[in-house]
Amino acid sequence: MREISRRHDKCDRIALAYRLGPDHAPSTGASLTPELLKYLHILGPTPKRTLEALADLGLSDDEIARYFSMPCHLVTRLREFWKIDGSSDFF
Repeated sequence: MREISRRHDKCDRIALAYRLGPDHAPSTGASLTPELLKYLHILGPTPKRTLEALADLGLSDDEIARYFSMPCHLVTRLREFWKIDGSSDFF
């Protein structure tokens, strides 16, 4: 049973790395918590880019969380994890 569990965890990590792309896959030192992984799919197939786009549009963590029906502190933690500051260089 543990063998299946370990394989399942490994498959989850591979799937996450595939979704995030090679430049955004979590390193072994800093990884996403199970709580964050639970909500990551809500942000769509490219969660980092989704969060970057909404932050660049000026949406707060609270507004993003309400839009996706997820806890605000998780949006904040994802932005910290991916170093998304929300400032836009377009204007």
